[in-house]
Formats: sequence, C-alpha cells, structure tokens
Amino acid sequence: MVLLLSVVAGCGARYPLNIPEEQWLLMTPQQQLDARTQQAALDQAAHERRAAEARAREAEALKQAAELEERRRNALYGERVQCVLDPAEAYLRGRWDRVRPLAMDLVIGFDEDLDLRDLSGRSAGRLRVGFDGQVVSLCSATSSTQFSRDCAQMLTTRQQLQRGVSQSVEQDKLIRGQLYCDLVPEASGGYRRVR
Repeated sequence: MVLLLSVVAGCGARYPLNIPEEQWLLMTPQQQLDARTQQAALDQAAHERRAAEARAREAEALKQAAELEERRRNALYGERVQCVLDPAEAYLRGRWDRVRPLAMDLVIGFDEDLDLRDLSGRSAGRLRVGFDGQVVSLCSATSSTQFSRDCAQMLTTRQQLQRGVSQSVEQDKLIRGQLYCDLVPEASGGYRRVR
C-alpha cells in the first residue's frame, strides 16, 4: 500500500522549470534553489502579463462603451432602434426555458453582448445583438451579427420601424420570442432624417 501511494504521489510531483524528477534528484540544493527562484520569477512575470492583459481588455471595454454612448447621443434618426424581446425563451440544457424579457438599445454598426437571465435571475447565457439599419440580429455570443447563420433576425423597413413593428423570432437551439422594435426619436423630440 505504501509503495502504491508513493508511486501515485510521484506521478503528481512537478519540479520547477519542468525539470524531470531524475534530473531534479541529481541537482545540488543550490541548483534546486536557483531553479525555484527562476520558476518564481517566471510565474511572477506570467502573473503580471495576465494582469496587464486584463487591464488592457478592461480599458478597451470602457473605451468601446464610451464610444457607443457617444454614438447613441449623436445618432441620426433611423440609426438607433430600441427593442424588447418579451416573452422570451432560451435553449438551455437541451430544452427551451423562459428567460427574463430582454431590452436593447442598438445603434447601426455597434454589436453588443447582453446577458440572458432565467426567471430566478441567474445567468442563462449571452447573446450578441446588432442593428444594420433594417435588420435586428440576435446571435450566439460567439458569432458576429453580420453573419445570419447563428442569428434570429427581424427584417424591417424604415417605415415599419417608424410605426413600431412586432415579429416572432426564433433561432434553432438559441433564442425565440416576440420582438418589438421602433426607432428612437431625436433627443429634442423632433426627428432628424438620415442623410
């Protein structure tokens, strides 16, 4: 039994710098200390690199959010649409389940990732949503809204969006429900036409 435990424990042992056990056992205590020091430096550098990458991703996300908010404020009439998916169901764990209604405020050319929540408020996945001026797309989070293969889509005319339009949408094994969308008026209450 002791022999079996020592073999199992030996299989799990890892030495600094991925040094094989046979070589590690032949090293002097100073060489082992040097290897541990080098491994610690490599681990610290990897940690710092991951932290810098996370900071860069966060900074990029903040920049994109600010850019989107600026674009929303300055969108011409017809470039921004607000939509509600209600009732909504998502394909979860091999079956369709109700999810909370989903509200979207979309601007031409800006895809957004939105969280789906089940009725108890737990995360139920993500959607990538977008608007190109005539098509509202609800896609899997791993796809682009420019490609319709993984998307539920509402195709509309500008006049339909001016009045408000409701359609049933569905993408197999992703999302389905009733989608209502209309154009956002200019902030002053009037309407500016898209040039």
